[in-house]
Amino acid sequence: MNTNGQLRLALACWALLLAAGPGMAADAPQHPSALKYEPITYDPPRPADHRAVLSNGMIVFFKEDHSLPTLEVSALIRTGSLYDPPDKAGLASLTGTVMRSGGTQNVPADDLDERLAFLGATISTSIGRTSGDADLFVLAKDAVEGLKLFADVLMRPAFAEKKLELARNQALAAVRNRNDNPRGVLGREFDQLLYGDHPLVREDTMESVTGLTRQDLVDFHQQYFAPNNVILAAAGDFTKEEMLKLLEQAFAGWAAREINHPEVPAVVPTNRPGVFMIQKEINQGYINVGHFGVQDTHPDRFAIDVMNFILGGGSFTSRITTKVRSDEGLAYNTGSRFDYQHDFPGTFYGYVQTKSSTVRYAIGLIADEFRRIREEPVSDREMETAKSFYLDSFPDRFSSARASMQSLARLEYDGFPADYYDTFRDKFNAVTKEDVLRVAMQYIKPDELSVVIVGDIEACKAGSEKYPGKLDDFGPITVIELENASGDDKVTQ
Repeated sequence: MNTNGQLRLALACWALLLAAGPGMAADAPQHPSALKYEPITYDPPRPADHRAVLSNGMIVFFKEDHSLPTLEVSALIRTGSLYDPPDKAGLASLTGTVMRSGGTQNVPADDLDERLAFLGATISTSIGRTSGDADLFVLAKDAVEGLKLFADVLMRPAFAEKKLELARNQALAAVRNRNDNPRGVLGREFDQLLYGDHPLVREDTMESVTGLTRQDLVDFHQQYFAPNNVILAAAGDFTKEEMLKLLEQAFAGWAAREINHPEVPAVVPTNRPGVFMIQKEINQGYINVGHFGVQDTHPDRFAIDVMNFILGGGSFTSRITTKVRSDEGLAYNTGSRFDYQHDFPGTFYGYVQTKSSTVRYAIGLIADEFRRIREEPVSDREMETAKSFYLDSFPDRFSSARASMQSLARLEYDGFPADYYDTFRDKFNAVTKEDVLRVAMQYIKPDELSVVIVGDIEACKAGSEKYPGKLDDFGPITVIELENASGDDKVTQ
């Protein structure tokens, strides 16, 4: 249809609307701003309604879900790489990998792979810094066999030598290549700068991984894997009674026993102001600017979240993103984060990736926003946007039966009170502009910033005529020299 035809059609439609009279006009579409809706209410699941303890002491959170004929189970194991002996860094991670890949004492590795493929089921295991994880997906009709295999992996891993050797070689390759990714180097060096040699951030080395034996994995598993050290989250096409019966059968014979977790030293937050540079022959600088933060149990957590959303955590609505990306066009990815730890103080940092000539200028813009949010109240609109984000996204963590049970299992794992989610939204609603200013002044410390830069050191120092200034405006410059294979970083002035 040509332009004249489109115009005639539009005029004809308008004439019909007018001819229909006031009744038709009254039913015409309204502007979206005029539409009114009933408020959406959502009540989170109550832990007591979904919690049970098996006869062997294993805690289970479970929920019926008849939307699909499946069963999904997740396990949280109270372990982690922070318990690795200093000379065996990488032990927990390797144990988590070979638990699954190495088969079980009853089902060899290749047979396990074939059987799961035939069932259309999956089992995975891993161990991170502060927890171990295992997951099962299986069709409801195959739940008995799926759970039997899943329990066998948790209870009786074989740690087959052939699979251990494969996993060890993959771990060694990761050590050799871990300085290839600038963003990975940045995160690691920023954490190690603050936490030092604390087990929470200890890295495996060629030497430590090479020295790990099958017996080390067996001993690690024996130390931490027991039913009273596991929390399950289960959801599927079963009644609650059926689900508990299946779990009791699958884990029968796994006896509770005392678990002795090694004492982990406390972290004494000591900020290290200055500029720390890591040489990388690239045309950009990857940058973190920050210091220690707080634990996730801190009573100011909710006010801090609102403040940081406004500062740099709120994507395109945040101040740092608006200034550095939208106004100045210096970076695609920029913002700020409070990375919380549970039993240790976390970190706070602004981040940006920008070309070498604008590194100093971008850091200055972020530091300016750090100071500004400490010196003047935020706006009503910023408060409304930040609060709405946390309140509106709250139900997302309960978007499925499995996600709901995983949220409750994590709550139990971390030791939060059972009513934590009941009061979650009220605590965000209670945050005021005065609270935001107070926590910004208390937890952002512009004079104690560690500026960590991965990039071409000389190019980043040089800057450009358009963006004057020197990096040592932010403190003395220290060069961190990386040694690729050992994993031990050498610091030189």
